[in-house]
Amino acid sequence: MQVMIYPVIAIILLLLNNLITTYVPLRIFQTDLYFIPHLLLIYLLILTVYKNPKIALILSILTGILCDVYLGNIYGLYTFGFIISVLLMDQLFKVFYKDIKMMIVLLLFFVMLFEHFMFIIMKILGFISTGYFTFIMTHLVPTLLLNFLFIVIVFPLLLKLLDKYSN
Repeated sequence: MQVMIYPVIAIILLLLNNLITTYVPLRIFQTDLYFIPHLLLIYLLILTVYKNPKIALILSILTGILCDVYLGNIYGLYTFGFIISVLLMDQLFKVFYKDIKMMIVLLLFFVMLFEHFMFIIMKILGFISTGYFTFIMTHLVPTLLLNFLFIVIVFPLLLKLLDKYSN
């Protein structure tokens, strides 16, 4: 059962990401704020720590390819980002204890790292022309706040769901 449930959850979260992304940008105070949910990335990182890094790595490849084809304008960007995130999380969490607070901090750190990775690649290739400060204020801070909210809501649900289907 767990062989089927892990990819199903990943696909549902990918679709939920796309559904949430349809409501951006949000115009507040004469500024466009971009909220980008990273539910799939958060799920892959939770799967890495609490279940099996090998399953998370396989899912990161498969869902990364789906994201690249469906969302990305540069193929391989999401796949590479997901794979690196899963591998780094696997190595980092061997050092830390599986504490909930530390996990939330690490999840937010990886969302920030992933957003920086995307920004740097897009900036180098010339797809975006915004400055770093503008990126921080209109994109990174709102994205971190939104993903913190998602982590608080989704994290306990995912842990219960993964525990339920792992037996």
